[in-house]
Amino acid sequence: MIKTISVRWLFLGTVFLWLTMGCAASVTQIPAGPTPLAEAPDPQGSGWWFVRFKMDRPAEETRWEKDLLIAHRVASPLIAAHEGVIDLWRFHRRSAEDKTGHQFSFLFFTTAGVADSINQVVLDDPLVRRMLADSVIQEVITDAVDHNDHPNVGDTSDPNWSSVMQDTWPYYIMGVSRMWLAMIDQVSRDSGMADDATLGEMLEHYAQVDDAINHIWQQEGYHALLHHLNAIYGYKALVYWEKRWKSF
Repeated sequence: MIKTISVRWLFLGTVFLWLTMGCAASVTQIPAGPTPLAEAPDPQGSGWWFVRFKMDRPAEETRWEKDLLIAHRVASPLIAAHEGVIDLWRFHRRSAEDKTGHQFSFLFFTTAGVADSINQVVLDDPLVRRMLADSVIQEVITDAVDHNDHPNVGDTSDPNWSSVMQDTWPYYIMGVSRMWLAMIDQVSRDSGMADDATLGEMLEHYAQVDDAINHIWQQEGYHALLHHLNAIYGYKALVYWEKRWKSF
């Protein structure tokens, strides 16, 4: 039976998946798929590490295209180069009127030695240095590698979730992050950008890429993402924010 979905429910569905997504040279290679759950990485000697990029919010406006520039030109080459030694990875995007403000984070599950190498590559990246010099990025924060506060796969999940959700959600959000990065890569290549583009031209390019991806999300996200996510769970209803049972 075909059901009519109101604009209000479409908006709430959009917000739901949006929150799950975010609570150098042209890159065309997107890393291979995640380790299967049956072969989940042994957390002994490994853990989650963060690289955080803090940005300002001029006139209380968030320049979301900066996230895309960092993901595509800084994080993606790192993921490809360390594909065999990073067990899990994901992005986290946030912006609010608080002390943290606008921050884009790259999280990855690996050993301290690999984390140290990734930290150094990020800090030495010419594009990162350029963005810092031009105040496109205010600060880059990396984790100290002499200890790890998140040694288990579920340690960066929401602590209010069940242990099953905490331990398995990282695989889901890695897939979401991979899809978003692949969309950036494809749209960026389709639109094209000069190899000698200035930083301002790069930001303008990724603003256009962001607009294109947002359009795809708004027009196709409900069926392609929300509906099919619900289908994986057998179309079972769930408790929504308004405490109603809802199927997508």
